[in-house]
Amino acid sequence: MKTYTAPLPHSRQIQIPSGEKFFPAMAASIRVTLALLAAIATAAAVVMLSVWAAGLEMNGILGASSWGLGLVFLGLAVDNREPRALLQLVTGLALLVLAWLQAYVSPEYIIASGSLLAVWVAASLFKQLR
Repeated sequence: MKTYTAPLPHSRQIQIPSGEKFFPAMAASIRVTLALLAAIATAAAVVMLSVWAAGLEMNGILGASSWGLGLVFLGLAVDNREPRALLQLVTGLALLVLAWLQAYVSPEYIIASGSLLAVWVAASLFKQLR
């Protein structure tokens, strides 16, 4: 799957609204802190959801969902030309192995899959909100 993207110029300077002229460093610090808290809360929710799903007796569905996530990460790694493509490839392969383990060994391996997914979700959310 090839997608076409247009390069968008991103400024590395933190843009501070005009109403916050008195404390610009504090406003930037609060924005980064809130982004970090949102990313941590989302990651914790993903891990808690995977712990809850491990308690359910649906081994086939859990294995299929982890298998699908692994294929999604492999597809992202193939389509990506950035250095993080290697991390996506390793994550996709790890999710495929974890899907096999949770289907044939124990459904508790979905907690490891959820933790791996939580790291990616938290990192991308923090990058977007920062």
